[in-house]
Amino acid sequence: MGPGKLIKKHILFLWILFAAVLANRLTINVDNWTLLTFVSCILSTAILRKTGMPSGKHLLLSLLLAVLCTVAYFGYEHSRSVLIYGLFTAGLPTLLAAAAVFAVMEKKGGLRMIAGKDRESVLFSIGLGFIVGMGLSAVNLMLSGDQVTFGFSFWKILLALNPAIHEEISFRAVFMAYCCLHADKDGMDGLELFTMYFMMCMPHTMAHGYGFVGTLLLCLFFGLPFTFLQHRRDILTAMVSHGIVDAVRFILTGF
Repeated sequence: MGPGKLIKKHILFLWILFAAVLANRLTINVDNWTLLTFVSCILSTAILRKTGMPSGKHLLLSLLLAVLCTVAYFGYEHSRSVLIYGLFTAGLPTLLAAAAVFAVMEKKGGLRMIAGKDRESVLFSIGLGFIVGMGLSAVNLMLSGDQVTFGFSFWKILLALNPAIHEEISFRAVFMAYCCLHADKDGMDGLELFTMYFMMCMPHTMAHGYGFVGTLLLCLFFGLPFTFLQHRRDILTAMVSHGIVDAVRFILTGF
């Protein structure tokens, strides 16, 4: 294998992290979400060490996203303790990951929070996310086989903000940001693009704790569409779509 065919260091680093996640799942079995959060924080820190912090407006947006996904836990339980839990499990990791993602957006490009700055672009992203989310919700209900019992409440909508924001930023966008940061000026080669999609899909899917078939189905029907929306459209579209899927599930089948 010639020098030009050697795996790039940043790609090798991602596969080493994935190997650790997989080994944990097969042996030690430390809490999957805790480990994935740790991996996300490692990548976020590595990004910020190379890029520095984003601009003030993006730091404020990072803080807002962190507050929203923390407060969302209040939809599950109305207590101070659940907010403290949410702060450390979702709020702070989201703050760090969002700052890293925005730093790459500003200084390297390759990913977008919103595809365009005009109102029509924002509305299109929200509408597309809603349509895809409703379609995936139907798939989710069919795959789960859960009994449908309608129970609408504001709190269930609020709770859906947590996965919509936290998981899309901390467990998906941060992998894209890391890959975009290290991409050459000519873009990513085939291995880099495959690695980015795989890392944006599989670690988050595995964290749900299903068996092989369940994990594969979750990855194909949900992880891959959310990843595609982030990469080909923008992060907002994936957030809306993810939030719709969870909101529908909470309303129709409970928590």
